[in-house]
Amino acid sequence: MSAVFASPTRQTAAHPTILFLHGKGGNAAEWEPAAGRALEAGYNVLIPDLRGHGASGGQHVTYGLLEREDLAEAIGEARSRFGLDPDRMGIHSCSAGSSVALALAARRPEIRAIWLESPFAEPAAMARHYLSIATGVPAVFLGLASRWAVSRAIGGIARRLGAPEGADLREIDPAILAARVNAPILLVYGRADRLVPARFVERLIRALPPGSAVWETPAGHCHHEDEAEKVLADEYRRRWRKFFAHYLPVQVVGDGS
Repeated sequence: MSAVFASPTRQTAAHPTILFLHGKGGNAAEWEPAAGRALEAGYNVLIPDLRGHGASGGQHVTYGLLEREDLAEAIGEARSRFGLDPDRMGIHSCSAGSSVALALAARRPEIRAIWLESPFAEPAAMARHYLSIATGVPAVFLGLASRWAVSRAIGGIARRLGAPEGADLREIDPAILAARVNAPILLVYGRADRLVPARFVERLIRALPPGSAVWETPAGHCHHEDEAEKVLADEYRRRWRKFFAHYLPVQVVGDGS
């Protein structure tokens, strides 16, 4: 895995860290404005290219099944090399990266806060939606084929990982994973999002852990021209800072020089 780590001062361990997770087809470079904002606020940042993207290796995009293992190794490496404190971490995710965020956080109770942007609740339903957009075939006619293909792919990868017999889409079901997360989540979605329409977040909203909140915006999909960060710039930054400051506070430290 290729990843970037940066700290606002030389006293890395004194700062909490925000892990940024891009969506399918994205890369770490998309996070440059958000990472700058986080550094200015006093956070370390860890920004990977997820497997199968950017400079990272890997042949399969698995929506959290393999990525959570990759990220556990990246966090361990950043701790060893730079002094990252794994007990003071938050996550900011975009689109399919939100599924990865939930898969990771469901196994790491030390994650303190998650900004979940443009997520979706059901991988199979999203597969049908993507296929429909790509082919022009109505989603209703793609249901059986897409469900079989996605389930078979995930099941095969799970077995190669040594997962229990019968492992299936539940291994990466965002709603099931969200119910296992301890950290408060701020779920952000847009009414104008055509890539992940609002109906795809309803089940996920019902599964959010205690202390979570939902921000419905008039915007589109994250990391697109009509994303909430551009459409509602001032409010977006205010909410982002308030959320992480509350659940992942930054201590004032010197520059270590």
